[in-house]
Amino acid sequence: MRSKPHSPHTAPQTAERIRDAAISEFAAHGFAATTVRRIAAVAEVSPGLVIHHFDNKDNLRRACDEYVFGSITEYKRQRAGASPLAAVEMFRDDTMRVHLEYLITSLLDPSEQGQRFFDYYVDSLETIIREGFAGYHLRRTEDTRAQATVLAILGLAPLLLESRVRHALGTTDLPSSMARLTPYLSQVYQQGIFERTPAPSATPGSPHDPPAGDPDPASPPPPAEGPS
Repeated sequence: MRSKPHSPHTAPQTAERIRDAAISEFAAHGFAATTVRRIAAVAEVSPGLVIHHFDNKDNLRRACDEYVFGSITEYKRQRAGASPLAAVEMFRDDTMRVHLEYLITSLLDPSEQGQRFFDYYVDSLETIIREGFAGYHLRRTEDTRAQATVLAILGLAPLLLESRVRHALGTTDLPSSMARLTPYLSQVYQQGIFERTPAPSATPGSPHDPPAGDPDPASPPPPAEGPS
């Protein structure tokens, strides 16, 4: 028995078109300023059809969050073995650029939904710390939640500070800024930032230091005075 064809308005492609229009509008204008009516106009459907597929704007935003995050993660996963500079292509891809703009808009949103997006990002990084990512395995610490949060801060900073970074580097856009930053971010991830560190005894206030006023235990004692 044949299944009935989807109505043009209820087909999965319609929901995808609404979602993609919402991602673009949320990224460009923010969540509070973007209306269901505006999303419907961009998607070329009625506002009622947006509600039919997603119930309300909050649910639509949640669907956008999940899709954007999954899209960025999958893009990185597929290119995990590429050179660091190859990753810069993500910032030149038109679709990914919109998704990154959405990510920035969401992270800067002070609402509960914005916090949820950041928490979701940290959750994903914590999973990567435990399980690895495309053959890469991270050094684990006792507090993996704090470790994941540090990695989130490091990974998101170039996006959230994009205009400041552009001014500091003298670049013209996000792709050119990331082309400059990516090799050094990769170096930080793989090699750390310190070439040399002081020996423990040379660090002021180190528990290895002798108490103030005590002689250095490595130096020989002064010669004993003979009888006068």
